[in-house]
Amino acid sequence: MSVPLTLAMCSNRPSQLGDAVHRLRDLLGAEDHLLVVVDTAVDTATAVSLPQSSARLTALFNGTTAGLSYSRNRVLKEAPTRHIVFVDDDIVPTLDAIESLRAVLANGTHVAGTRITADLQGRRPPWWLTPGQLHYLGSHHPGRPASIWGGCFALDRDHTRLLGVDFDDRLGRIGTSLASAEDTTFVRQLIALGATATVLDNTEVHHLIPAHRLRPGYLVRRAYWQGRSEVRRRTATSGLRKEWNRNRSSGPGGRPAALALLYSAAVLTGIAHELLDRAWGRS
Repeated sequence: MSVPLTLAMCSNRPSQLGDAVHRLRDLLGAEDHLLVVVDTAVDTATAVSLPQSSARLTALFNGTTAGLSYSRNRVLKEAPTRHIVFVDDDIVPTLDAIESLRAVLANGTHVAGTRITADLQGRRPPWWLTPGQLHYLGSHHPGRPASIWGGCFALDRDHTRLLGVDFDDRLGRIGTSLASAEDTTFVRQLIALGATATVLDNTEVHHLIPAHRLRPGYLVRRAYWQGRSEVRRRTATSGLRKEWNRNRSSGPGGRPAALALLYSAAVLTGIAHELLDRAWGRS
């Protein structure tokens, strides 16, 4: 049995929407729908650059920067089908990935994800980036099992509603902040309430990584916001331990242990700042 899908993309980068929308439109099945949520104040020119809404395409505009969790929750309310596949605007999915997600949803899985592989677009990895830091780029470690991440994952919206789970608006990116974990927190809550989960470890999509995200400043800042996000979801201690274990996993060839200390120190700094903000009533 096949099920119709809503392919959903939430984006605060209007300049990327054209290419991203065309990638998804090419993968739509006969009964599928494409839903785009634009999370920024957009001008008329930007709105016109999007393909026109039709029976199979809906574009929603938040009118301001409300955040990724807000946009994802809007998809849960507005999607015209029971089953949804979220795909980020910098993910290159394949027909095989979409159809594999469709198949596991049709078989009763409530939430599922694919492997996400970093595509550096021809660039060599800099020495300060090891496989242990690929999660800061929204990509899975090639030598470890994948897990369900927000770049490409699917869910049964009706079952999600039944369990009363939505995306936490304290988490996820808002504007230029690099807050995270709205996706993994959402999935954990579903599983804790009995939802069935499937990871398609051998089905991959590609995450396009721009040059600026390979700079050490970006990676350290991303680690810092990871720390802040761990506090917000009440997992500061276990989160710091998890980040340390990830960062010291350098893969074949090894890298200086100082990198693990650097990135983990950034996580710890984020944890400390979030706790201080809470103590001072600023969070």
